Amino acid sequence: MFDKQWKTMEGKIVPDVIGTLKSIIDDERELHIGSDSQQAGQFTEFVTVIVVLHKGKGGRAFYVRERTPRVASLRERLMKEVWMSVNVGLELNAHIPATVGLTVHIDANPNLKFKSSRHVKELTSMVVSQGFKTLLKPDAWCASHTADHVVKHKVLGM
Repeated sequence: MFDKQWKTMEGKIVPDVIGTLKSIIDDERELHIGSDSQQAGQFTEFVTVIVVLHKGKGGRAFYVRERTPRVASLRERLMKEVWMSVNVGLELNAHIPATVGLTVHIDANPNLKFKSSRHVKELTSMVVSQGFKTLLKPDAWCASHTADHVVKHKVLGM
C-alpha cells in the first residue's frame, strides 16, 4: 500500500508517508486505520486512512485511494476494506514503536438491523488474528467518518 500515492486531508501529496509517520509517532500518540468504499458506476473506489491521534491535542490524517472493477458483494467489499486496513497495519509494524497503540476500525455494524452485521464476526476475527485492536460501528470513526468523508470526495485535491 505504501507504493501508492498517499495524501493529507488537504489533498497534498506525501512522497514518503512512512518517513512522515515515523517523524510524528511517539508513545503519546495512537494510530488508527480505517477503510471505506463506494460504488461508482462500473467501479468501486476504496479509501484507506491512517490517523495519528494525540489525545486532547488533535491529530493528522493521511489517505490513499484505490479504484477497482465493481465489487458487487457486500461481504467481498467489507473483506477488502478490512484487509486493506490490516495490510497497512502489518506494513507499519516494522516502522513504529511496539508501544504505540494501533487500532483497526471496521465499517460494519453489529446491530442486526444492518446487513453488515452478518459479517462482523468474520471481519473482527481477521483483524484480531493479526494482533490488532479493533473497533466496530458506532465507535469506528476512522472508517465510518474519516474514510467515508474522503471516499465521498469531500476533500481537496481530488
